[in-house]
Amino acid sequence: MSDLARINTNVSALRAYLTVSEISDQILKSSERISTGMKINRASDSPSGYFVKRLFQQDIASKQRFNENLERGVNWLQTNDSKLSNVVDMLIQMTDLTSQAKAGGVTSAERVGLQLQLNQLRAEIDDVLQSGVSPTLYTGFSLGNLENVSLTGAALPTAAILSIEAADIDVTGSPSSSTVTAKIQTALDNINGAVTRLVQDQEQIGSWIMRLDFEKQVSDTELVNLQASLSTIADADVAQEQMSVTKYQILQQTALAMLTQANSAPYSILSLFGG
Repeated sequence: MSDLARINTNVSALRAYLTVSEISDQILKSSERISTGMKINRASDSPSGYFVKRLFQQDIASKQRFNENLERGVNWLQTNDSKLSNVVDMLIQMTDLTSQAKAGGVTSAERVGLQLQLNQLRAEIDDVLQSGVSPTLYTGFSLGNLENVSLTGAALPTAAILSIEAADIDVTGSPSSSTVTAKIQTALDNINGAVTRLVQDQEQIGSWIMRLDFEKQVSDTELVNLQASLSTIADADVAQEQMSVTKYQILQQTALAMLTQANSAPYSILSLFGG
């Protein structure tokens, strides 16, 4: 018995309807890919591809966080470098004041004035070194791949560590006193020593910043490669998906026409009951 003679079950129509349903599903999938830009939107789209996609997303998130930590570390170091640079500028000014005090024609009263300026600069140096930014990178803290980093093994130096406390930079006294001359020379030596110490600290900070900059360049390249790999797996080819939608829309129209024809075919059996 042919399908045409089965009035109760229109097999041809059922097959045509199944085809229409499958085509409609394909249109929906392609439309979703176009709207999201992703060809893998859920695990059922591609179980293995979805698994790999999630792994790449995890790696990308970790790499982005690593890069942010590097940037924060560089900013931290640059802030300390800026502080040390300001302190060095003040120390250079102190060198100039101390050299003035060493001149033979300077009176005791003038040296008292120079001492006041030196004391104010020393107090400001202490404030700068102790303000705002933590004086050390925490023990065990990792800055990028730099483990247990610290400035010269401890903290940002203080005025006491730099030997520029009040007693270390005393330039007062009688112009003709050999003791005063020796004190002024000691003050000058202490200030020059502080400049050397801080410039060395800046050199160390600069080397860390340079290293972290290189490390970030490498990390940025790795991040781009990870994103490119993820794109290959997960991103939809929008042009190709649009062509698929067009194709399926045409097939949908022809399948609907066939469904209509299949539904009307059994009516031909009625001619057997004609008079």
